[in-house]
Amino acid sequence: MTSWRFNHLRDSAEAVHSRELPAERAIWRASISESAVVLGSKQNLDIVNQSACQPDGMSVVRRRSGGGVVMLQADAHLWIDFVVPRDDELWRDDVGEAMWWVGELWADALAKCEIADRDQLRVHRGGLERSGLSDLICFGGLGPGEVTLHGQKVVGISQRRTREMARFQCVVHQRWSPDLYRKYLLIDRIKLHASDDDALLETEISRIAVAEVGGLNQIAEAIVELAAKI
Repeated sequence: MTSWRFNHLRDSAEAVHSRELPAERAIWRASISESAVVLGSKQNLDIVNQSACQPDGMSVVRRRSGGGVVMLQADAHLWIDFVVPRDDELWRDDVGEAMWWVGELWADALAKCEIADRDQLRVHRGGLERSGLSDLICFGGLGPGEVTLHGQKVVGISQRRTREMARFQCVVHQRWSPDLYRKYLLIDRIKLHASDDDALLETEISRIAVAEVGGLNQIAEAIVELAAKI
């Protein structure tokens, strides 16, 4: 069994996302120095309210993996990346199936930390379940491997692949605030459909169901402990 390397990065969200990680089995925890608006690789910077971000010290970052926006409040989330090289036994050619083991590991760790009973934590093994905001906001949809608790999303996962490796970027929230999305995104520039208005989008944001969890350091420790067994 290949062993895991554990690394703890303490830096800005931009520095962590731009860092080239080696193609070796590893767990990378990231503790960021400032809050950030993190865009998916295909999202446009024009949707960000830069005039609100700058005075609040909110950095704007684009990650290399896909998916929607994630608001990261410093000290209010747990961010862990997993790297698996192509020749690893955990590698799966199917992009969706490749994330199942990641979700199972998270669910086991959350149960170990008594966030919920293991049978209450569901790992999604289907395709992407979309909502009106799933393309815009990461936690607005449900993708393969992501974990829910009583219908609320707990773990968000995005994936980036190269010829040498897969990088799974994961986040859980200690605090979730739809107000951050209203404040730091330009709602008037985001139209899901031609008939949408600002009020409808704000209502949709309020309906996003996210489970908040505490004990982030304990969960991180459980992740490392349980990963050693796979």
